[in-house]
Amino acid sequence: MEHLTKLQSTGSLKSYRVKTSRTVADLLKDLKLESKFFAILVNGKKVNLNDTVEEGNDITILPRIAGGH
Repeated sequence: MEHLTKLQSTGSLKSYRVKTSRTVADLLKDLKLESKFFAILVNGKKVNLNDTVEEGNDITILPRIAGGH
């Protein structure tokens, strides 16, 4: 997996590219981010944990943001 972008040092927005097919849930587990994300985008579209990501997909993991109710 290749790390493409890091915008902040903590709770950062990161983009990844996978080299093998896997579910979004498996990807988050591999990255130790199971409970630390707000939304996952694949090629710019929001996906569910059971969706599959494949080689060449651009994956963006948006962190949880404090605040609100």
